[in-house]
Amino acid sequence: MHPRIIQKLGFKSIWRKRARPPACSMIQALQTGRVAQCLLMVFSLVGSTLGALSQTIAPGLTSPDLWKSEHVPFSFIYGGKPSAQFLAIWKISHEDVADGKGEIHRTTYTDPVTHLKVMGDVRIYPDFPGVVDWVIRFRNDGASDTPIIENILPLDWSIPAAAGDCVLRHARGSDASATDFEPLQENFGPGENAHLESLDGDSSNTNTLPFFNLQTGDNGLIGAIGWTGNWNADFHDAADGKTILMTSGMKQTHLLLHPGEEIRTPRIVLMRWSGGNWQDAQNTWRRLLLAHYTPQDNGKPMRGPILFGSWGSEPIADKLAYIQWVQEHKIPVEVYAVDAGWYGDSVGAETDPTNPWWKNRGDWFPSTRYYPSGIQPLGDALKADGVGFSLWIEPETTMPGKKIAREHPDWFLHNNPSSDQYPLLANLGNPAARKGITGMVSGFISQFGMTWYRQDFNIMPEPYWRASDSPNRIGMTEIGDIEGLYKMWDDLLARHPGLHIDNCASGGRRLDIEMMSRSFSVWRTDHGFQDTMAEQAQTQALAYWVPENMGFETYTAGFEANNTPWIKPGSYSTPENLYLMRLAYDAGYGVTPGATGVNDDAWVAWIKQALGEYREVQPYLYGDFYPLLPYSLGEETWTAWQWDRPEQKDGLVLVLRRPKSPFTAMELRLRHLNPNATYQVEVRFTYEMAATKEMKGSELQYLQIQLADAPSSTLVFYRQK
Repeated sequence: MHPRIIQKLGFKSIWRKRARPPACSMIQALQTGRVAQCLLMVFSLVGSTLGALSQTIAPGLTSPDLWKSEHVPFSFIYGGKPSAQFLAIWKISHEDVADGKGEIHRTTYTDPVTHLKVMGDVRIYPDFPGVVDWVIRFRNDGASDTPIIENILPLDWSIPAAAGDCVLRHARGSDASATDFEPLQENFGPGENAHLESLDGDSSNTNTLPFFNLQTGDNGLIGAIGWTGNWNADFHDAADGKTILMTSGMKQTHLLLHPGEEIRTPRIVLMRWSGGNWQDAQNTWRRLLLAHYTPQDNGKPMRGPILFGSWGSEPIADKLAYIQWVQEHKIPVEVYAVDAGWYGDSVGAETDPTNPWWKNRGDWFPSTRYYPSGIQPLGDALKADGVGFSLWIEPETTMPGKKIAREHPDWFLHNNPSSDQYPLLANLGNPAARKGITGMVSGFISQFGMTWYRQDFNIMPEPYWRASDSPNRIGMTEIGDIEGLYKMWDDLLARHPGLHIDNCASGGRRLDIEMMSRSFSVWRTDHGFQDTMAEQAQTQALAYWVPENMGFETYTAGFEANNTPWIKPGSYSTPENLYLMRLAYDAGYGVTPGATGVNDDAWVAWIKQALGEYREVQPYLYGDFYPLLPYSLGEETWTAWQWDRPEQKDGLVLVLRRPKSPFTAMELRLRHLNPNATYQVEVRFTYEMAATKEMKGSELQYLQIQLADAPSSTLVFYRQK
């Protein structure tokens, strides 16, 4: 949730034409003339010529034949030779391996000389027949070190291209700016490339989220690169315009494996689509994420919390009084969050220069100044009130000289050993470090009664990894660290059933499919929520890629003029106030419900009504998502979102007229309605339920909304009779 402590590098181009694509990949094969060798996979996949565009894209995507050694969808160099030259002579075997999520189909390729094993763990989903998920692993079963393994590309594959330009849709990453998660689109034609990459070792830092939707003609492929470190991806439209070649993997690998050593690579998840409608395809992908890449509660995607909280460097007595006030007034909040600053000798608010939170990272013990009896009394009080407890911890970093660094110096990596101004990075690839840090956090969870664990990460790890690698082990420190991070979270979730993890990395800089599978994003950006235009834009932009995230209402907490409305007389339900409350509706909802000592019955009744409406709305927010108006950061426009639930034959539209919009009316084109059906429709302007009316689908498809005030809002509920 906090600004980076070390200086950030400048913005890198997220797309450029590249004169020299990655060496020894299929892209280079095409450019250097080794076409016949590498296009075997293309002919095998489409079962015809590259011009067979009438077929659905990548028909062999979920076929076991994809893993035959002559056309596997990955590549690497071993002992100086490309894998395409030798995999066909390696021993190949198949087995089904059970795990906690079902069954994995494993194909193993074994070098008969060095006994290196390359394992492709492949998962398919019966409920999503066009989806495949794989992870490539390397294990040295030999008695000596392997030759050098390098340029590992877990995705090295091609698909047929239609005539015309290809379209690559993705989203900007996070750098704590208003444009965080902005939708991006790149067009490239025959002989041209598109390039995506992470920045500084965080998967979604600044440049792009690690997701893409590649469209060619009426067909496409949506994909995810599951790696919480460095990654890149290249897309090349061949000069003849008939083939799109794709590669993706870590930015740099050049390593040997010791006997018994095993590593994994970035996860690749791909979903083919056809029919020309990329938004419908995105909603299929969104359903996939919610079904299989989201923490589940009782077999359904976890429901985001209504969350309130406070800064860590505040007396526990004040926190207990606040919680007691909320409980006495029966305000229906669900999780109380304590942010940074609760530990060591931290003093004051987030920006207090005296002895701030970030200088005390590593002294992971409750501040005696603010918590004289520890934090457990806070957890006990919340448990007694039936409210969840979230606590901020940043266990992957410490400042030099702090308690954990003094006691376990071998657990941490240095960026600049000669300076005590730079934080240290935990080496989770060190089993002792991972187990020790996992045990520390697990102990806090048990002792303090935490039901949510908020893990932050305010460091750029790439220079630490590079400084720790030896010349013949480039990439190993990063691999160990990222694998250790996943293992740490998996162990915490196993030890504490029902625990929820909040993924915060200076906001949203580690939003990828691996982290999403284990966590929820409460604080999605360090840009904060006071910029209401950005708050709306980020909700719209993230809906297709990271559905489990939350917004923060900006009426009670967003502005100096509004941050204590409970001391003012009502009426509170003004058009502007409802606009500021509703613009934050998302999978979870952050609020400030009041303050200790508030005796305003009108306020208490109103905030209860406000949270009641959110709870009514929330189930719709897990439906299919359609932005009805273009993405914009401008104050002169409107925002309109539709969530449609085909199984329930109902849906919700949220409409927001922004502060400087001159438009008093808008026609919205709703999606996926039956024009011949009759719908019950409620148009709600206040928190009071409105009368319903019947509308034909053909009329509802062209919904007319009038909003006289700027800003203002309305909700439209519809249900098919």
